[in-house]
Amino acid sequence: MIVIYGTRFYGEVDSYGGQRQLTKFFHIYYVPLVPVDTLWVTRELDRGYSGHAVKMSGRSVLAGYARVWGPVAAIGAFLAGSIGGFVAAAALVGLSVWTWSWRSVRNAREQRRSDFHLLAFGTRCDPLNMDHELAATLQTHVAERWAQVSEGNSPEDIARLGAANPAQAVLAYASLRLATRLAPGEDAQRSREASERILDAVKDSPALEGGPYRSVAQPALPETAQVNDGADR
Repeated sequence: MIVIYGTRFYGEVDSYGGQRQLTKFFHIYYVPLVPVDTLWVTRELDRGYSGHAVKMSGRSVLAGYARVWGPVAAIGAFLAGSIGGFVAAAALVGLSVWTWSWRSVRNAREQRRSDFHLLAFGTRCDPLNMDHELAATLQTHVAERWAQVSEGNSPEDIARLGAANPAQAVLAYASLRLATRLAPGEDAQRSREASERILDAVKDSPALEGGPYRSVAQPALPETAQVNDGADR
């Protein structure tokens, strides 16, 4: 008897602009069993994906399980023929369908956030989901770029008074978002609130595609952070 097993990606979430989040599972007969790690995908390879590591995504893990196991378990519950089985089957199908709503970023505000991330970091990944090492590396790069456009302002000044140009908005937001990931306690909360104010302040401006933010130079993700993973899709 041949047993088919290995690692494979499941649980696609947050897809937008050609990037997304996937979790690699150990599988047997293509049924996801144990999550191994989560990858933020920046591009597809002939075999596998290129991207960077992120914290394990609970949403991606749940989606990986629910989209495969949900329908299978629902059929089993339905075949039980009891009222409880019918209720369980409906709940499992509902959970599976619900996770598909996470597959793409549809909200305009979150799409704008994703555009800001791409312009600031070279990846659409939210710094809140990055590992500490990558966030710290990006913080140094963003600080250097911020010094070139700040005109003597702090990122908090931009959150309070507004940005003079797109570069200020993007890099002030990026500085504050990274501080949210790296700073302790109340400092992180204040940085998060300030970053949200900047994001909301530009809600009437076009986002990356076709808008004024295209004038902001897009950086490349640090080579040391890039990962190529040849696991099956």
